[in-house]
Amino acid sequence: MQGESARLGANLAAIGVLLAVVAAALTGLGAGWRAWVACLIWSALWVTAALGMGDAASRKWLAGTLRRSTYTQIYTTLIRRLLTPLWTRFCDPAPDKAPWPTQFRAALTWRLYDRALLIAVVYPILLLVGQWVVTGAEGRVGSFVVLPEAVFWPERTVVILMLLIVSAGFLGRKLASASQRPAVAKLADWLPLLAAAIAGTGAVTFAGAGAGTFALAGAIVLAVGAAATGAIAMAIAFVIAAALAVAGVGAAAFAGVFAGAVALAVVVKYLDKSARPRAARALVTGGVVLFAPVLAFTVDWSTIPGDFRTVFLFLAVLPLLNALFDVVSYAATLSLTRRGLQSRLPLLWGVADLALACLLFLALGATLVAAIHGLNLLAGVLLLDLVALFDGVTSTPGAYFWLYAMLFSTILPTALHAALSLLGLQGIWPRAPRRRVAIWVESADASALQTFRASLALGMVWTVPLLLLVAIIWALWALSAPAILWLLSRYLDALIWIATHPIGAM
Repeated sequence: MQGESARLGANLAAIGVLLAVVAAALTGLGAGWRAWVACLIWSALWVTAALGMGDAASRKWLAGTLRRSTYTQIYTTLIRRLLTPLWTRFCDPAPDKAPWPTQFRAALTWRLYDRALLIAVVYPILLLVGQWVVTGAEGRVGSFVVLPEAVFWPERTVVILMLLIVSAGFLGRKLASASQRPAVAKLADWLPLLAAAIAGTGAVTFAGAGAGTFALAGAIVLAVGAAATGAIAMAIAFVIAAALAVAGVGAAAFAGVFAGAVALAVVVKYLDKSARPRAARALVTGGVVLFAPVLAFTVDWSTIPGDFRTVFLFLAVLPLLNALFDVVSYAATLSLTRRGLQSRLPLLWGVADLALACLLFLALGATLVAAIHGLNLLAGVLLLDLVALFDGVTSTPGAYFWLYAMLFSTILPTALHAALSLLGLQGIWPRAPRRRVAIWVESADASALQTFRASLALGMVWTVPLLLLVAIIWALWALSAPAILWLLSRYLDALIWIATHPIGAM
């Protein structure tokens, strides 16, 4: 054991010396940032290879993977550990070697849709409230100040307490679910709702004292806290957005919102408990699709401030549309990742996932613009001035962070899949040189020199394909950047056309 540790220490020391020499050479030659990035990637993978060869069992496994006809075991081992629990929890069973359409259909379930709803509602809200709680700076949705600038006491302190109460509800649910007492276990799923109700009562109390900040923050905390499921989160967000837009902020308005939101959450929870989860999601989805246009057409929006119109769209309408595209993107990512486990080059499935996600992202943008334009036509006034929005995004992009946060939830899992699929790049190596490296890895314990040689060779096996891919991407970008920017400009023109022509809302 001491011999293994001594060899590992000597190998790491030798690697450190050589990397220091390389760094000095790069500095002396005035190398650019690209050379430094390549050196850092190589260094990290070389050190990883050295650490991975620290014991006989690891060396045997590494040598075995190098001899395989499909050299993707590092990728498949990691992905299976990540993917298996996700697939079991959110997807239906499907054979590992089933065609991709079959796996996609198995992934597209009500459970995945519920999680997409939850993410679409909670993710941007947590970003908004989180930055406000930490910094005290204004929380904005576009130009609308949702959470005004506040000192730590009492505003931010009370909201932190509300969040702690909500967190205690989720912790209580976890503990109660593991209880051996049936009566306690049955109450588990209701504990987050109870905690949200207590937090909401505190918000009503402070709103009654004349603190508008507490009413808004409390409404947001209620939406997050009661989000035991995505359907409940969407339902409460819709009720809150509609009531705030129509009635404004205040103790009476928030009390009504609070009561209506809790009642709707209880109905959804009842349907879930009655083994009718699809009915609960259909109720929420159909309700938003039906009542958003009805509200747009029947309410006199000319008497409602523009800021509250924006809140109505960003909380009541956009999360549902975002979730509908998100669930397709998530199902594609899960199924393409699972299909890639059977491939010699899983990166190709990662690229396919990225391409599909980009198409869905562009389609989502067009759908959002068409939906908002349609609601503008029904309302008879501009709920959101889309042309001004596009001008604002162009001139002051930092003011629309919340909008970006909502949209990019569609592509984040895909980006993670694409990044992880890079681990499968080593599969491009021919089998003959890999067998030679496998022999060196197996005999690495013979001497310090052979340990150094094996780690260097293994590090290069991992590094060369990655750097080759980076070089190809850079070359493609250098050649196609003008065309890509032109296409994006045409896409923006298409969005503006949709936003200014009645047919765009049909």
